[in-house]
Amino acid sequence: LEQYRGDPARQYLSGVSYGGFGTWHIGSRHVERFAALLPVVGYPHPEHAPALARAKTPIWCIAGGRDRAVPLRYFYPGLNRLEELGHRFRFSIEADLAHDVWARVYAGSDVYDWLLGQVRAEPRLSVTR
Repeated sequence: LEQYRGDPARQYLSGVSYGGFGTWHIGSRHVERFAALLPVVGYPHPEHAPALARAKTPIWCIAGGRDRAVPLRYFYPGLNRLEELGHRFRFSIEADLAHDVWARVYAGSDVYDWLLGQVRAEPRLSVTR
């Protein structure tokens, strides 16, 4: 942040596949850091939900409708838990794509526009050295 003059209120976390799982995991453990999460073809575990719901972290989760590596049925337990806790989030399914959904996701401007619209109201950066 310091070296590149980053804005601590605009830190975003995104990852694909196993990186999508990592997005949920790291995002739920460091809710004070990220303005938004964009996990792509990675589903949440129900235990990720409480911290994210408390922090009201903006989330846009994207899945491939034909994905055999990460089938849609695995997304629902964690997403349902978020919903039960009153957290609103976006969940998009690219019905015609498989696990390679990121080729479309990151090629368009809609995810970047959405991310840039998310800003932490009171950024709190805790750096562990």
